[in-house]
Amino acid sequence: MDRIDALRLYLDVADAGSFSKVARQRVIATSTVALAVSQLEQELGARFIIRSTRKLVFTHEGERLLEDARRIVSDWDAAVTGLREDGPLTGPIRVSVTNDFGRRFLRPLLDAFQDDQPGIHVTLLLSDATLDLVEERIDLALRNGPLPDSTLRARLLIRGPRLVCASPGYWARHGKPKRPEDLAHHNCVILARPGAPLTAWPFRADDKPFTVKVRGDRQASDGDLMREWALAGRGVVIKNLWEIRADLEAGTLETALDEYVAGQVDLYAVTPGPPSRRSAALVNFLAERLR
Repeated sequence: MDRIDALRLYLDVADAGSFSKVARQRVIATSTVALAVSQLEQELGARFIIRSTRKLVFTHEGERLLEDARRIVSDWDAAVTGLREDGPLTGPIRVSVTNDFGRRFLRPLLDAFQDDQPGIHVTLLLSDATLDLVEERIDLALRNGPLPDSTLRARLLIRGPRLVCASPGYWARHGKPKRPEDLAHHNCVILARPGAPLTAWPFRADDKPFTVKVRGDRQASDGDLMREWALAGRGVVIKNLWEIRADLEAGTLETALDEYVAGQVDLYAVTPGPPSRRSAALVNFLAERLR
């Protein structure tokens, strides 16, 4: 077995947590998986995995090899992919996106992409927190901008305003705010973020940005749940236009304070480095469909 194949099996063992599970996934003998790990240990002169009856424990050297193995296999795949520009797309793509956008918009788009590219295997990570792309081994993340300066590569997908909205029933009971400061008298649904909830909502007047502190009896870390509370007349939310466009067209949500919109919010496709051919194809597909 060559080194690249052995490293792939080693990475699979780390992800699956079991030699036998990897063997079942790859339809090979468990002894083949064990042999690959043993060959790596013998060649490099170190113990990488300690096996017990309950679980596998990676040694310090084993953890170091995991980091290097991911880079080596990724670089090898990128090199091979570059030599097969006209071949079918194959392999895994790990995608990170917010809960609301992932469930309502990205999931059906990924289904369509995989219908066109059946060799692609997708892992979709839904989280309203900002995940570390390298640590979580994420190939592609969809993030709202503006983005902080970093080594990440980004491509703009769509752009739109962030709007204050609620159901017609809520506005009928409580009245629409005339100024952002009036939100102090409304029940605002707040995005719960690690460390601090998003209670400062951005606005702009006379070309000057400012924030207004809001409060309410509901917080959630899931954007779709916040939208559902707004639809149910439970409070006011601030959402990106592309997330509520259908609700606005259906009349189930109505905006307020449109003249105080802080500016455009961008949705970017972000990769931790040069994207693989399959990730680049997915980004192109999303840019076309979302446009």
